[in-house]
Amino acid sequence: MKGTTVFAILLILGGVSLAGLVGSVVVASRDGYRRLPKETFARTV
Repeated sequence: MKGTTVFAILLILGGVSLAGLVGSVVVASRDGYRRLPKETFARTV
C-alpha cells in the first residue's frame, strides 16, 4: 500500500512538471522564441 502512495505522488509531481514545461514552451513560442527569454521564464514561474 505504501509503494502505491509513493508511486501516485511521483506520478502527480511528474505531471505537474510536464505541464509546466509544456506551458513554458507555449509561452516562449507565442512570444517569439529567444527574443525575451528572461521575461518568458519569469512569467511561467
